[in-house]
Amino acid sequence: VVYVDTGGCFSASRVKAFHRGFVTDDADSAEVEQHLNLTLDLITVVKAHDVYKLFKVLEELGCGLCGDAGARGDGLLEGDRELLEYGSGLGLLVVDSLSQLLSPVLTRMHHQGYTAMASVGAALRALAPAHNCAVLYTNHTVGAGAGVSDALVQRNKGENRVKPALGIRWTSTPHRRLCLTRQSMGAGGSCGAEVIYGPGTGSACAFQVVGDGIRTL
Repeated sequence: VVYVDTGGCFSASRVKAFHRGFVTDDADSAEVEQHLNLTLDLITVVKAHDVYKLFKVLEELGCGLCGDAGARGDGLLEGDRELLEYGSGLGLLVVDSLSQLLSPVLTRMHHQGYTAMASVGAALRALAPAHNCAVLYTNHTVGAGAGVSDALVQRNKGENRVKPALGIRWTSTPHRRLCLTRQSMGAGGSCGAEVIYGPGTGSACAFQVVGDGIRTL
């Protein structure tokens, strides 16, 4: 697993709390610790604070298939050997949050913003079949004003109109889109997930995020 962290949100302690829910109650502390270490060893966290760093990470992961990330001074990627190794056996790529990287360049001040967004989408779609891996990204929502297409707008129980932050030009990029909502605030509050695009559109479930994992309602 390669986790691209764009806002310093990754928490090893949270992974540890979730992990405990996957181990039987009668397991001793040594067994739990060993299993946790094995789990954490499978996760590589990469910091990316702008879209150009994301481009470099995606290129290096892609080079893992051909076995050459470049050497320093050769004018190529000058890549990270560790990323090269993970690129050769990638199972899941997580970008959290993709919209946090792309939103700053999707302005009138950045004329190449939509080109950058299209390039990121193409790179992500190319990595998935090449590595036979899953690609998961997060996108936030913004308020939807009048005249916005109903295909983009989602409604929660409060009838608030929201739309994906990356806009209509991004909607055809993912194979499947999920809309996550929170009906109540605070620990253990009710949340919802609904497939709004792709196979299974309309399927939904309710769940709670608790200390040791996720529970369906």
